[in-house]
Amino acid sequence: MKRLGWVVLIGLFAMQAPFNTLALNVEKIIKHNSKNLKKIKRDNKKLVGQIELLQEQQKYSRKKITELFHLMEYKKSSNVVKETIKRVRDENRKAKKLYTSARSLLVTDQYNQAINLFLNYLDVYPENNYVPDATYWLGRAYAAKGDRHNAKKVFVGFQHDYVLHHKFSNSLYELAIIEHELKEDKRATLLLKSMIKKFPNHNSIIQAKALLKTIQADQVTKDVTKPESKTKLETTVTK
Repeated sequence: MKRLGWVVLIGLFAMQAPFNTLALNVEKIIKHNSKNLKKIKRDNKKLVGQIELLQEQQKYSRKKITELFHLMEYKKSSNVVKETIKRVRDENRKAKKLYTSARSLLVTDQYNQAINLFLNYLDVYPENNYVPDATYWLGRAYAAKGDRHNAKKVFVGFQHDYVLHHKFSNSLYELAIIEHELKEDKRATLLLKSMIKKFPNHNSIIQAKALLKTIQADQVTKDVTKPESKTKLETTVTK
């Protein structure tokens, strides 16, 4: 019986041994997998950190590229601005030289050459600062040459475009002289009256008043010498 008991007991241990071994193996696998899982999590965390770092570096790189692009554009724009300013200055120097040459010709009574240069200047540099002055002196050049019709045309245009110009008052007097010479005394009278009223302290005001008196006196003389006036005078004498 004892032998039988030992046999049974040994058999039970023998049967339990595989189960214990299996349990130990499962526990080892669980521990191993848990260890691997922790390692994977750590590696994954590192990868996430590296990805975030790469993203930050990418943002920084994009920012630097954008800044570099803007800097290149700024330098390019600055060069364009510098070139434009230089070109404008060169053009202004050429324009001023042409204008000054035309004025010199006018002062020295070389009217045809002065007119040609003024016209050339106005054609080539229509937006230049001296355009109003050049227009006025062109009118003076035509008037000095005796070309009253072109002088009148220029002065009328000048008065239309440059009401606030410092030569506007002068142009009124100049145009009044031309209108008087063209026998347009009504227009001349209006121009002179306008000048005298608006610019009473003008340096040519004495000449303007004298011209106005001359025109008005001539008008009185013309009225007296009209046929109707003669008829009325003869009728009065006969009576």
